[in-house]
Amino acid sequence: MKNTRQNFVASRLSASRLSALAVSFFVTAAQASAQSLFATQVIGSNTNGNAGGGIFAPGNALGAPNGATGVHSLGLGGDLTLGFALPIVDGPGADLIVGENPFRLTAGGWDTFAEMMFVEVSSDGVHFARFPSRYFGEPVQPGPFGTVQVGTYSNLAGQTPVLALTPNVDAQDVVDAGGDAFDLADLAADPLVGNGLVDLQAITQVRLVDVQSGLSLDSRGTPIFDPGSGSADVDAVTVIHQQGLVPANAPRVSLSVQVDGTVALRIEDPDGWQDLDPASLRAALFGIPVDAGALLGTLVLQQADAQGFTLVQPLALPSSLLFSVAFSLKDRAGNRSGLSKSRPTS
Repeated sequence: MKNTRQNFVASRLSASRLSALAVSFFVTAAQASAQSLFATQVIGSNTNGNAGGGIFAPGNALGAPNGATGVHSLGLGGDLTLGFALPIVDGPGADLIVGENPFRLTAGGWDTFAEMMFVEVSSDGVHFARFPSRYFGEPVQPGPFGTVQVGTYSNLAGQTPVLALTPNVDAQDVVDAGGDAFDLADLAADPLVGNGLVDLQAITQVRLVDVQSGLSLDSRGTPIFDPGSGSADVDAVTVIHQQGLVPANAPRVSLSVQVDGTVALRIEDPDGWQDLDPASLRAALFGIPVDAGALLGTLVLQQADAQGFTLVQPLALPSSLLFSVAFSLKDRAGNRSGLSKSRPTS
């Protein structure tokens, strides 16, 4: 009887220890998952001798966005390479958000004081594919205290203010979090991707390179101008799609803005449009969150099927009108998709 009781007690203690270990494991896993939303390691930093002045502290670029002073200055023409706990993958819509510290001189204004940077990704730490960038602004220097309209740049980081500093904001939502979102699918035609040297389903490093105003060129050879007299300041890089954590039935938001300013928006879900959560729909213009329903009201339904809807804004807008538009949406399980685009993209 004594041995039986001892065995029973021992088994209860063993079960208790296993339960504690299980709780500890899941808590640790949850903490690791939360941390892995952001960069976790500084791989390399080149500030060109701290050229241009600023805050030179690469560690400031790790973790969640910190705000105006919790940043790392790249240095004129400098760069910063960051690593991540889990690889970034090409999922539905945008895959990562890069935050700088641009700010609006006027509340609710469309213009920001911006210092821009190129964004490059790598799966081996050797070969880096640069996002194809566009500059749509005037071929002149805005001045050291000038501003640019959000939408002046495409696939460059630094023009859209970060909103994720506000408590309870979803840091992975391209509308609510602010910053500049990037879709790995935009790199599908890159030679490094085509040759298998950069794997868009296993991105382990992101490199941010300072744009030198008037000297750096976009992907079409156009000189890029920005107002900053110093270098870009990196606040944070937020991962939206991580390896092993992208469900096959996630919703998808596809957004295209043509040269003539017409917009096409596709919202769909593999499980059917009924699985979409309309209450989660978000939208932004010029990086400013707006009433999503009102914005959708400016579009015309072009197609409807079992998976979703295609809406278009068919009227050509003035060629001088630069803008940035973003949409995000979740399904009823909380899986997300979102995308932002500047005009024009083709």
